Amino acid sequence: MAPKNLLRHKDCKSNLSEFDDVQGHPGFDKQGTRFKRLIKDQNDHSDLEEGIRRLVLCSGKVYYELDEGRKKKEAKDVAICRVEQLCPFPYDLIQRELKRYPNAEIVWCQEEPMNMGAFNYIAPRLCTAMKSLQRGSMDDIKYIGRPPSAATATGFYTVHLKEQAELVQKVIQPEPIKFP
Repeated sequence: MAPKNLLRHKDCKSNLSEFDDVQGHPGFDKQGTRFKRLIKDQNDHSDLEEGIRRLVLCSGKVYYELDEGRKKKEAKDVAICRVEQLCPFPYDLIQRELKRYPNAEIVWCQEEPMNMGAFNYIAPRLCTAMKSLQRGSMDDIKYIGRPPSAATATGFYTVHLKEQAELVQKVIQPEPIKFP
């Protein structure tokens, strides 16, 4: 269910204290150890960030590539949230993030082709969350990923690397995302 390259990734790890529920232990939080349905952007953002121009929602290992690209380009106006639980959809947490970034363009990013990844499942649910906050409609959800395809991958490593680099570049680019 998870790519093996994340087993050794320097940013994909937890402190041992995060697995300890013993009260009084320095790593203990009041709720204890639990699964996070959505992981907020790791940058130090406040509860209301009006200066963020793009809120990118993604799931899986693509997050680490996007975060690395954001750090390289120093794109501090891009927030990346990881949706760890797709079903049932975490409406409450998505709405919290939509409220947190009121001026941000909403983007779903995935590395799979459009017809194979989570986009077709996520888009109507994300639209419902946005409509409840008067944040727009289905047309306001931007997609960044590979176009629809009959194959899950190109079959050529160099083409894959080029596509991944383009995907990261589209997320970080300063201009609004436009579709033909």
